[in-house]
Amino acid sequence: MTEDEQGSAGQGGALAEALAGWVGARIDAAHANPATGLVALAVYAGARRVLGAGIGPRVAGAGVLPRAPRLRAGASHPLVAAMRAHLVGRSVMAIEVRRDGIAVVAGEPLPGEKGGEDEIEAEAARGPVARSGLAPGPRPELAPGARLELAPGRRGEARLLDAAGNLILRWPPQGSDPPAEIAYPADPFAAGAALVEASDAAAAAQEKAALARAVKARRAALERRAEAVRGDLGRLGSVARLQKTGQLLLAQGARVPRGAARALLDDWETGGTIEVALDPARPAKAQAEAFFAKARRYQRGEAVMRARLAETERALEAVAALEADVAAAEARPEALEPLAQRARSLGVSRAELAGVGAAGGAAEPGASGARGARAGRAAPRLPFHAYRSASGAAILVGRGAEDNDALTTKHARPHDLWLHAKGVTGSHVIVPLPKGASCPADALVDAATLAAHFSDARGEAVCEVSYVQRRYVRKPRGSAPGAVTYDREKVIAVRIEAERLSRLLATKEEG
Repeated sequence: MTEDEQGSAGQGGALAEALAGWVGARIDAAHANPATGLVALAVYAGARRVLGAGIGPRVAGAGVLPRAPRLRAGASHPLVAAMRAHLVGRSVMAIEVRRDGIAVVAGEPLPGEKGGEDEIEAEAARGPVARSGLAPGPRPELAPGARLELAPGRRGEARLLDAAGNLILRWPPQGSDPPAEIAYPADPFAAGAALVEASDAAAAAQEKAALARAVKARRAALERRAEAVRGDLGRLGSVARLQKTGQLLLAQGARVPRGAARALLDDWETGGTIEVALDPARPAKAQAEAFFAKARRYQRGEAVMRARLAETERALEAVAALEADVAAAEARPEALEPLAQRARSLGVSRAELAGVGAAGGAAEPGASGARGARAGRAAPRLPFHAYRSASGAAILVGRGAEDNDALTTKHARPHDLWLHAKGVTGSHVIVPLPKGASCPADALVDAATLAAHFSDARGEAVCEVSYVQRRYVRKPRGSAPGAVTYDREKVIAVRIEAERLSRLLATKEEG
């Protein structure tokens, strides 16, 4: 490193001096929080030391951190994965503090030289001072390996290159506009402490906001559900009208012309008339049973609907209390994690809570950085609602006719199980299964119960449900939304149990 390079902003020398004793030390860990821009490299040089660089957008600067960031991306994040693959486990061959950034060169032991774990054991036997590079003792010869270049700044970047100088990865991927000259701190230790605290605080604030959005969305979903159930209960008032229409059709159906689409029936109670829509393909008198059956379905479903409304209203109270607690909570991982657990217990999906409170010193932190960067984007609407069987198996229920098509043709796999209430209009239901596996009996009954509930057979005491492997279901060209044909049909007659249905409906994952 030249004198010109060491004079970066007149202060790079302080950081270079702090890092000088790290040469020869093993790189133990690599961390990043892409949402805040903190990149950290941990080594053992007599003690655990952590180099940190803020490359934006939330934090900027460089220094020696007192600890690793608590909120950071998981091992699957591209930057973390690349650093772990090419740096961790190697020794520091050189550290350069330059005007335009910091470069850490990892060294690979030459053939026949001791390195890696052998070197650690040997230096541990000599004592911790030997690890700092200050005590005498032979070091293995190293060959230059991968190189990490960090350009701190609000629009900085991290670049990982191989020994030949070829780019392995750049973060952010789209490139940036790093400053031509870095202003390094006079006190790299104080700057590092401020850097890691600022990163954790910014990430925690993002996670609190994500948790608040998820809980608010859950409250809105419960409010919609309660309104829908109240609407279903409101239809109970039509039971008497349905029964009356059926009775009038039985009595007067013989005089309705065959093929009529509507009939005008005499109302003996009021002295007026009632207009009824009919199926022209069936005799009017024979259609009376449809009105009686619909009235019976409403009556049978009343207990389930009232139980579901009470359960939904209790959940709303709990979610409202949680919403208030989230608003009052401090933006700290240890404060947010219990609230995230409460949110999960109240039906907030894991996808909505990705990364919330997932650090707190865990061995493998959550991807608060990787996913938090996308937290502001709306999740794509799925064509199904997900429920869980008693054993925890997922059951996917189409949300509508076009959604049924999307669920069956785009989301379900050939070996998944497909179900549909037999002979009536209803939702497509999918039980995802491992390839070659059979559907467990409890999951089959639970899925059939949902298929019956989300169909025109809702309210019937017993419903026949067809089920086949998805590979035997076909969507005819030009057919109506939701219409399919299928082969190798099997049928299960499921008795609708109010307790089972309530349990299943309570597992609904909003999405």
